[in-house]
Amino acid sequence: MEHQTKAILFDLDGTLIDTTDLILQCFQFSWSTVCGFEHSRETLIETFGTPLRDAMHRLLVRGNSKNGVRGAEAENSTVEELVVAYRTFNVLNHDALARPFVGTREVLTELRKRGYSIAVVTSKGRELGLRGLKLCSLDDLLDSAIFLEDTDVHKPHPEPILAALERLGTPSDSAVYVGDSRHDMIAARAAGVRTVGALWGPLPRTELEREGPSFVAESISDLLEIFN
Repeated sequence: MEHQTKAILFDLDGTLIDTTDLILQCFQFSWSTVCGFEHSRETLIETFGTPLRDAMHRLLVRGNSKNGVRGAEAENSTVEELVVAYRTFNVLNHDALARPFVGTREVLTELRKRGYSIAVVTSKGRELGLRGLKLCSLDDLLDSAIFLEDTDVHKPHPEPILAALERLGTPSDSAVYVGDSRHDMIAARAAGVRTVGALWGPLPRTELEREGPSFVAESISDLLEIFN
């Protein structure tokens, strides 16, 4: 099965770049500032992999009983306030808190030497996505990248993955997607792409395995055994 793979697609946050602490702090800052309370770590991690505005709306629906927000107009206004607060904190703290997972550059370099195309498919906006890739010295190792702005719909919809495959000229049965969230697994499966569950990310192993990934990897270096 492995020898048929021509392209390896990666999620960004929690897969290539360790931004879990950054993201959690951004969420907690935005919610405490705008709504006066914080969500649990588990609740926040459930939203990882989805666009920020969608995540905020989902969290707001869950938190309505606490913050008393009612009505679509009020909800939309609150979501915008949350997004602004999140992005403000993110921009100020990104470079201090974001870091690569150990061995990431070495693994991507070796996979490229073995002939695999490498791409990123993320729900993150292009500006901060590129900033993180450059900060972690990964930007020069990519053949393609799909950011939030590149598709109309986002994970768990398959469109971002399909867009990456189109750019690479690679059929879905010759690609694999490496991700750390349920949304990654669902999107890849819908795109007809095999999956690697990145167990080094923040999602509990049981949650990721529930989606039935084609492979699981304890660390990013395990990819060199899977794709030899």
